[in-house]
Amino acid sequence: MEQSVANVMSPPHWASKGAQAIRIPFLLLFVISSSLYASEVGAQEGCEFVYPSGDLSIVTLAGGNRITYVGTPHMLCSDGVEIWADSSISYAATGLDHLIGNIRFLDNAGELRADEARYFSEQGRLQASGNVFVQDTLEGFTIENGTLVYLRPTDFRKDAEITVSIADDLSRPHAILLMMSEDTPLANAESDEALVAPEEDSPDIPYTVEGDRIFLRGGNYFHSVGNVTIERDSILAFADSAEYDGDAEKVHLAGSAKVEAPNYNLVGKTIDMVLEANSLNTIAAHEEAILNGDDLTISSPEIKLYMDDGILVRLVAFSSPNGNGTPSRSSVPQPVAVGEDFELTADSLDISLPDEVMETIFAAGQARSISSARDSLNVDLLPEIAKSDWLEGDTIIVTFEPNAPAPSEGGATTDTSKPDYRIERIVARVGARSLYRLIPSDTTALPGIDAPAIHYVTSDEITIIMNEGEADRLEVQGRTRGFHLEPLPLSEPDSLAVDSATIDTLVAAKPNAMHDTGMKVLSRDLIRENNQRPEPMRPRTSANPAILHTWRRK
Repeated sequence: MEQSVANVMSPPHWASKGAQAIRIPFLLLFVISSSLYASEVGAQEGCEFVYPSGDLSIVTLAGGNRITYVGTPHMLCSDGVEIWADSSISYAATGLDHLIGNIRFLDNAGELRADEARYFSEQGRLQASGNVFVQDTLEGFTIENGTLVYLRPTDFRKDAEITVSIADDLSRPHAILLMMSEDTPLANAESDEALVAPEEDSPDIPYTVEGDRIFLRGGNYFHSVGNVTIERDSILAFADSAEYDGDAEKVHLAGSAKVEAPNYNLVGKTIDMVLEANSLNTIAAHEEAILNGDDLTISSPEIKLYMDDGILVRLVAFSSPNGNGTPSRSSVPQPVAVGEDFELTADSLDISLPDEVMETIFAAGQARSISSARDSLNVDLLPEIAKSDWLEGDTIIVTFEPNAPAPSEGGATTDTSKPDYRIERIVARVGARSLYRLIPSDTTALPGIDAPAIHYVTSDEITIIMNEGEADRLEVQGRTRGFHLEPLPLSEPDSLAVDSATIDTLVAAKPNAMHDTGMKVLSRDLIRENNQRPEPMRPRTSANPAILHTWRRK
């Protein structure tokens, strides 16, 4: 290939002040980028080398294409870009400036630094690698590490776009982003009020993003993929991919999504974090959602958290709707809330948490509450239905009260392992049913060895009043039916065993039925008093055979 050296300049000509006034106009005829050689249009849109650039040489290839080599170049471009580097190679045919070593790339948005870069001035495209660092003073973000592609705003591109990918040395892109929606006052200055800066007590909160790839567009959109980590204030999020849309003010996490906060963790296949006025408003986990709190664990197809100034104040767990907009009970599992001594299931759970402390749980649709506080009463021969205290109804409302640790000497707390709450009362409404285990009236019975007594009741509404974690009083309203069962003494002969459907079994088990349309209050002691017991149950209202079978000896 034929080539020629057009000109070679050396630094002493630039450094001599006496020669500078005569030589610089002549030098600028040669010290120009390759884009200036392409055409007159290229000369208007390209870059030129200016003082104090170093050695320059121009090589003309066959066909007239030129390559310009410059040491320590300092370049000014017609689009407002200024470039510094240890050396550069400019290709007139493609409009490419290849920059090598200690690169500084400055435009009206900010500054980029890297070890190596390629800049296509006509396309407004910059590719950089090696110790990449970007600081954008307009949008307020910084980026470190990775391999970067920067597309500047042009006539055919409204917003700047930046893509940073994991580097050859496996260093992952790390970005600190100050994302703002287009509706924020500083971005929509149509009124005098919009020009007012945010108050000092509500500063903008940045997003710290790390992933295998990060894409930015303008100041209100980013997308990251590959083991993404996002930190914002006290919230830490993880996902296979994450997307922020400033127009919707939403962060979408997809694939093994997880959000960690000081008092809870939330996981799901996908999670949406919605902001309002740049403050976190709701967090919703979709599909196989699980929330682990200090005192409560919830699993549900969907979980939604409502925030107030970044503080969790309400939680809703529900089943995913089917095509008709209602939960499909046959295929979708119910939400389940598990606490220290209880488990609560229903079609939906609505939990009130002022100051992130549980106040009430409203369980609607096939609700069921199970208590394990008295499991020490269980014995192996108990059927599954009688191995826990439970309460059912169309709706269950659980009310909590603070559980302050008992102080020790000197005023310090002695037990910080207790939950922050304790159950105050449980109310079941519409088709309410309750089963409660009691210590047998036989004083010789041993809890955990001898079977417990069983109290079962159905009513329109059942209220259980708790005392120190145990059921203390039972209140029933409306049409009421039920029975009380005492275990048969172990000393009785086996000949007493009878068929589960006979009246003799019911009498031996000491059943009692209740018929009432008003309110009845039963305490643990009153249940056992004969004068408080209702009339005997008739065979047609006999108990579940699984329960009655326990109190017959083989």
